[in-house]
Amino acid sequence: MLFLIVSVLFFSCRATKYVPEEEYLLHNYKIETDVGDFEKKELNEYIKQKPNKKIIFWRFYLSLYNLSKPGKENGFNNWLRRIGEPPSVYNEGLKQQSTEQLTLHMHNKGFYEAEVSDTTYYRKSRAKIVYQISPNQPYRIRDINYFFQDATLAHMVLADTTSNKFRHGELFDVDELQQERVRIETVLRDSGYYAFNREFVYYEVDSALGNHQVDITLGIRNFQTTDSRGQTRTSPHPVYTIRDVYMGTDFDAISLQEGGLGEVVRDTLVYDSIHLVYTGKHNIRPGVVTQKNYIIPGTVYDASDVNRTYRNLSSLSAFRMVDIRFKEVDSEDAMLDCEVLVVPATKQSYAIKLEGTNSGGNIGAAANVSYRHRNLFGGSEQFDLSFTGALENLKEGNVSTDSTQKGPSLMQEFGVEARLRIPKFLLPVKTTQFIRKYNPQTNIRLSYNYQKRPEYIRTLASASFGYEWKGKENIMHRVFPLEASLILTPYKDSTFIEWLEGKYLFYSYEPHFIVDTRYSMVWSNQKPFKNQNFQDIR
Repeated sequence: MLFLIVSVLFFSCRATKYVPEEEYLLHNYKIETDVGDFEKKELNEYIKQKPNKKIIFWRFYLSLYNLSKPGKENGFNNWLRRIGEPPSVYNEGLKQQSTEQLTLHMHNKGFYEAEVSDTTYYRKSRAKIVYQISPNQPYRIRDINYFFQDATLAHMVLADTTSNKFRHGELFDVDELQQERVRIETVLRDSGYYAFNREFVYYEVDSALGNHQVDITLGIRNFQTTDSRGQTRTSPHPVYTIRDVYMGTDFDAISLQEGGLGEVVRDTLVYDSIHLVYTGKHNIRPGVVTQKNYIIPGTVYDASDVNRTYRNLSSLSAFRMVDIRFKEVDSEDAMLDCEVLVVPATKQSYAIKLEGTNSGGNIGAAANVSYRHRNLFGGSEQFDLSFTGALENLKEGNVSTDSTQKGPSLMQEFGVEARLRIPKFLLPVKTTQFIRKYNPQTNIRLSYNYQKRPEYIRTLASASFGYEWKGKENIMHRVFPLEASLILTPYKDSTFIEWLEGKYLFYSYEPHFIVDTRYSMVWSNQKPFKNQNFQDIR
């Protein structure tokens, strides 16, 4: 009934309530196009003005906004406007920008003769836009040539032609040409070319061939430097080697922004060829951070190794922030010094949560106290301990027992759980290379739960020991060699026993001890720190 009232109230609000006179609410838009060799879904990204969002068929957020009263600036009306969505008033300029952007997109995809037009239809203070696209014949790639001023780059760029982003006979797609520049940059920066970037890659396109075909020449310019007299000189691109690696694990965020290691006097320890820089006592064992490091002195610079090192160190619970910097060494040889600067996380924290409950008239309260230590034994081991408790007053009639007791009864539940995450495999064999490559961890968990109701008393205890590690991109492996659970029911009311007979829940209240082994693989394309849709497969 309440839903019906709210729905009637919302729908009764005129959608054009806040649309000025002689203006129109953008009701909808549509893209009509002939068949063409392009992804039609991408076209929506170039529409600069879109109608208000719908939930199924209802512009819910516009309805919320329209519930506010014009000219009223009190808290409730401001709240409605804040969570709602103002009307999308038809804008002729944005329509024109959309048409221009659609035209530019079609050109970038090889449809240089595409025609884009727009038509606006008006009806009862509402506007609908129809964009018509005629792709016409596209331009395709006839021939591809390469020109290298530095011939040593040729074998790396051409080694894997299957990864080339454009090929003979395909559409002359400008976006794919840009992707090829990024691919070449990645290949060369993973091969020691620290100073290389995509701006060294250029294209020459010959479209004067007729028959809607183009010839492409991909070129790579030489490395440019400026001498003491200010003159620009070119030379083959240098291959950089890592000279020294310095790792500081006790920086604060302010020092990180002000220039890294700087001139502050610190102690230095060389461990696994890495210079560990610190003040006072080590906040983390040296072996833990060097095992996560891919940047090794004496090796050629590799941008992917830098990213792996950043990912591995960021995964350690003891660290809050990681920054990796390079400085060119003033020498005849192309060499780099690397600084890995780390800001430690708050070592210990706790949280207390309290809540009240009302379930079918049963009033109760619950509490949760949790404690976390992010560097328990000095190796970035994360320890979590939590205590939970709940009490609920059960009204008469909500309890099924053979007791003659009248009035309310009490439900009690208490639990404790401990978790320990260790950033390596607890195995009797050395796993240094595995740790560096797959970023593994060991997980140990213990829990105990006590439940007491008038019908029964039940205890649940469980323990697990397992490993997890990253496989190929987007894949996580988890294996638990040992999982055990013990359920005991020291008391069950006779009426409750009768009620359980023949039900699936019967075995949940029978004493049993279970030991098992489990393996799972998780695929996910979720990107950290990005607000976008993603998929999980388990």
